Amino acid sequence: MDGIYQITPFLHVPDMREALFFFCDVLAFDLKHRHANYAYIELGACGLRLLEEPTRKLNPDGKARVVICIDVADIDAMYAKLGPQLARLPASRVEAIKNMPYGQREFQVRLPDGDWLNFTAPAA
Repeated sequence: MDGIYQITPFLHVPDMREALFFFCDVLAFDLKHRHANYAYIELGACGLRLLEEPTRKLNPDGKARVVICIDVADIDAMYAKLGPQLARLPASRVEAIKNMPYGQREFQVRLPDGDWLNFTAPAA
């Protein structure tokens, strides 16, 4: 299957301005395109599409619907790079870097809609 190179999840966000601040200023994504209530952002070769829907109930039961994983080459360097910005978030929105029993080293950041963004790499 030539020509397939990435998956770009579509996230529904209640507030585009808040979402872009979170992804671009806190998590170092680059804004590649924005039009009205739509934005496309990238971190390395990983893309996300954002759609602002201020009246949509995104997480009525309080449970995450999805976890988005971003595989990185150097998880400790990524954590160090994002550390100062992550420290500004409430403690409930960040799970510190740790080795998992399934052979991954990872940290998680809760997105504005309650879902998780997981940065991960194979444990050494």
